[in-house]
Amino acid sequence: MKNASIGFTVSASVRRMAILMLFCVAAAGCSMFKSITSDKDTKELFKSRDQYVRIIKQDSVKGVKTPQNDHPVSLDEDQIRTALGTLEFMIPNKDKSAPVFEKPELNVLGGYLSRALAEAGPDEDVVFAVIGDYRAVYGLTKEQMYTAARVFYREGKLNIIFGDIHGAYRATADRRLYPLAPGARARASAHTWTLLGQPDQEFHTGPDGQRTDWVVLDLASMEARAAMDEQPVKPAGSGSGQAQAMPKVEKTVEERLKTLNDLKDKKLISEEEYQQKRADILKDL
Repeated sequence: MKNASIGFTVSASVRRMAILMLFCVAAAGCSMFKSITSDKDTKELFKSRDQYVRIIKQDSVKGVKTPQNDHPVSLDEDQIRTALGTLEFMIPNKDKSAPVFEKPELNVLGGYLSRALAEAGPDEDVVFAVIGDYRAVYGLTKEQMYTAARVFYREGKLNIIFGDIHGAYRATADRRLYPLAPGARARASAHTWTLLGQPDQEFHTGPDGQRTDWVVLDLASMEARAAMDEQPVKPAGSGSGQAQAMPKVEKTVEERLKTLNDLKDKKLISEEEYQQKRADILKDL
């Protein structure tokens, strides 16, 4: 009888422990899910099944005051699409890079991010998750993968903190436990992928060093390069996917001058830079 009693006590204890662990995991998952879906602090601009674009409150780092964003900001959807189209990454055991976003994803994000950034306040960020069809191993089939990130604009630059890039997507997964979560200021996302350094881009550096999941895009420099009709030099190992997604469109002298005038009017370039680039453009007449 005594042994039977002990066996029952241990079994009940194990069950209670298992239930407690399950509750903790569920609570943590729900907390993360609510942090990006709470009706109180969230404005949803786009939703298609598990895909979304939302305006949410800024996240924060304990003990550190989060700088306000330069929101609302007016960014053209083509400008956003082009900027996102420059992002490339590599995964282990691959000898070529790939674009972070394919054309269908860029088309979704260009318009909705433009609108979201124009509606967000200084203490708000924009978060998104998009899902694409990509070739699986050996290219014989396709599988769905997701990319999720946090976006905000500050000091003339577009900040993107990735939660994951081309992460495995399961349509049947419980999003309370497995949310397609964006990145956060508070901690770096665990990842095996590597974002490639590109012209007009840099990784954010904080108290804990460089964040390879947090990329900062210099939109003014990109626009100035476009006005000059310059093409950035791609790093070694780059694949050809980006060129297919974002084909180069030759601009006329008139279009380049208009872009240059817009940059000057927005005070994104100095008078000296304006005069120099204007002279370079007029050489093509």
